Amino acid sequence: MTSRPWLTSGSVELVVAAPADAVYAVVADVTRIGERSPECHSAVWLPGAAAGEVGSVFVGSNRAQWATSWSRRCEVLVADPGRAFAFRTMPTALIPDSTTWRYDLEPADGGTRVTHSYTITKPLPRPLKAFTGALLPQHRDMRPQMQANLAVLRAQFAVTPA
Repeated sequence: MTSRPWLTSGSVELVVAAPADAVYAVVADVTRIGERSPECHSAVWLPGAAAGEVGSVFVGSNRAQWATSWSRRCEVLVADPGRAFAFRTMPTALIPDSTTWRYDLEPADGGTRVTHSYTITKPLPRPLKAFTGALLPQHRDMRPQMQANLAVLRAQFAVTPA
């Protein structure tokens, strides 16, 4: 698996049986990310700009196999209710990369088409990339985890028969 190339971007999509405003309310509330994400288990807004607005910052806490855990500060880049929500991981001295994560919403038959995408805007330096690729091989292609995220999002809006 470690010989697999790194993707610097990717996207997945799924139709959710809900209006775009309702879907946006869930994806833009980063405190709920732990309900869907296979890796990011919690997030909290930091003081400053209003939560969920462009420029607001939150910390996401992540956990993967072997009890590996880490946190990342993230900044909201796009907050367009009913249409798009995006944020980026903020580089630090210890973890100098940055990835932009985005949800785009558009009307579709049966609800809202959600396109979840990522773009690595600042890659890890080669030694850290090799280490990360060995420790977290799923980071070479984030699409399977993103697809799992969207599947849970769709299930959150599924109507249960009476």
